[in-house]
Amino acid sequence: MLIGVSITSAQELVPVGLQKQLLVDDYVIAEKDNIARELGKPRKMGVVMGPSVPTDFHATKQFPDGVAPRSGGYWEFGRRLSVVWNDNRQCFQMLYRASDENVTGYAESKDGIHWTKPLISDDGKSNLITSRGKTQGTFFESSFMIDPTVPWGHSEKFKAVYNPGAPYECAAAIAHSSDGIHWTGYNGGKPATGRAADTYNQILWDPVGKRYMFLTRTDLAAIAGLKESRSSRIMVHAKGNDLLNHPTAWKTLAEINVDHPDNEVTKQGVPLYQMESMCAWVYENIYFGMMHVLTTGDLTGSGYKVSVADPDKRPEEDVLDFYIGTSRDGKDFDRSWIYAQKPFVPRGPDYSFDKGMLQPSSEIITRGDEHLIYYTGQYTRHHSPPAARKESGKVGLAILPLDRFISQGAGDKLGTITTKPFVLEGDTLQVNVDAGDGRFYAEILDADGEPIPGYTVNEARIFGGVDQLRLEPWWKGQKDLSSLEGKTIRLKFYLLKAKVYAFQIK
Repeated sequence: MLIGVSITSAQELVPVGLQKQLLVDDYVIAEKDNIARELGKPRKMGVVMGPSVPTDFHATKQFPDGVAPRSGGYWEFGRRLSVVWNDNRQCFQMLYRASDENVTGYAESKDGIHWTKPLISDDGKSNLITSRGKTQGTFFESSFMIDPTVPWGHSEKFKAVYNPGAPYECAAAIAHSSDGIHWTGYNGGKPATGRAADTYNQILWDPVGKRYMFLTRTDLAAIAGLKESRSSRIMVHAKGNDLLNHPTAWKTLAEINVDHPDNEVTKQGVPLYQMESMCAWVYENIYFGMMHVLTTGDLTGSGYKVSVADPDKRPEEDVLDFYIGTSRDGKDFDRSWIYAQKPFVPRGPDYSFDKGMLQPSSEIITRGDEHLIYYTGQYTRHHSPPAARKESGKVGLAILPLDRFISQGAGDKLGTITTKPFVLEGDTLQVNVDAGDGRFYAEILDADGEPIPGYTVNEARIFGGVDQLRLEPWWKGQKDLSSLEGKTIRLKFYLLKAKVYAFQIK
């Protein structure tokens, strides 16, 4: 035995490779001192789309194709929003709730700001994906995705989840399309799973687990009324991802609820905070839960009969807020931002279009060095009575700089972050760092945590006043990591009034 020699086993190594490492959690971090996590701050760009064509508006008469307003007559344009980027056509495509929840509209855009609503219906008279007859529903509460495992032009390139309506109301069905406009139902149009499908529904490809995931709402307590309690259900396909031959082969992976540690309940005895619905987005091997959290109050479950004293003020109850939670396995999601009451894209102030409810699209779109977060903002509160519904929803856009979802940062006292050991597979280190008001520098350690000569803190270039997505640290006489390639190393970041979001070896 050699005293003082430490051998790092393969089990202790973190698989960094050339994969970008988002510091949204402590997965790759071994130690940190004077470091705190902070939620990123997307910048709201305002409204990009609102109701503009006849079928977008609430009507006192039936629409020409037989669509009738829901009992109670409320109008929530845009909810259940789903936006994708079509790389083949170089355009954005959108599905959105048109007028009432019974119909789905289609829109598209070249720049993501200016949207058109093509007349793509079977009769060529509207932008509705399908029509809902007097007793039969066909395609609403829907979201869609572009399947990266299928070539362009294939009949299953686009996949969608939707509520097929009566006689299958509140049970989710799935469909496929070659263009995102004309759809064919799997399972003959019948549901692929049981209740419930009356909020967000989502199907997506999981590149980490190599599987299709299927998300719908589910019930924890009463199905409706004052004691209703909601949760979100994550399912995965159990028959080799063959949706054509096994459209109903789904097994539940997890049920995601708020599970607030304070266990607060309303006077009706239901949880104060509920997971009204959730969508998932997989990015850089991390599952992002886009959580639509309902804060209940007197309106929720009241049948639209409780009045609202001042409908123009920003409410704090009977609202929907957008939080994010991250996961490494697709089933266990961090909900700490919910508990801290820190929404990812906050609702707006008094009189704003998104003051009552804010719900994001089914996925976040990454273009260049920005993440585009489309969302529907509602002026009114959840279950507001018709008298309090002064205007309908609108589609907003928020933009986040690349990878700046969650940071690990230090304030006025020097902080450090040391990674777990990993085998260096490249020669360049890039760091996403904001040290515009502070300092940042890096040190390279060996597997045992000892500084490597040539890469020590005393030889490190100190960066001050920098704010870069791909900062490349260097050391006196060492412009890259080529001399260490193939060795087991650790990174140690030093921060003063600075934040680090991610790093990557290239």
